[in-house]
Amino acid sequence: METKKIYTATEARKNFFDILNRVLYGNERMFIKKSGSEDLIKIERSDNSLKSLKKLAGSISKKDARIMKEVVKDSRKAFSRQIKSFD
Repeated sequence: METKKIYTATEARKNFFDILNRVLYGNERMFIKKSGSEDLIKIERSDNSLKSLKKLAGSISKKDARIMKEVVKDSRKAFSRQIKSFD
């Protein structure tokens, strides 16, 4: 039986690359729980990403896709990046 490791969001952020490597190379499943929520996020390896993407195709409506696109676009505007000159 597989042991289930549940990380807090803070632990997951600190150990992101370790988690990524364990999932990718160790074929483990990891779970993340955000404080204040009962929901878990599962991270696991997908054998065929193209096949997985095809399963997702059409899973959200065009209206929801447009809303998501706008939210991403707006969030990118909110955080301007400061580029320092090295001259």
